[in-house]
Amino acid sequence: MPTRYGRDPFWLSARFNSKCACGAEVKRGERGFYYPNAKKMLCAKCGETASRDFAAAAQDEAFMSGNSY
Repeated sequence: MPTRYGRDPFWLSARFNSKCACGAEVKRGERGFYYPNAKKMLCAKCGETASRDFAAAAQDEAFMSGNSY
């Protein structure tokens, strides 16, 4: 597993109602994928894809920098 940094996106339970980029509402208490730098929340459906893409990019970066396990 690649190193996790403080500003990496992560899954969380929403503390506030918000809206995903796709237009879906993320209600308080629902699971969403959060980007802290952009302060952007994605719904669970969009978050699945974004989470996989981010994990793949982090793994590629770790491999290319020689930090893979």
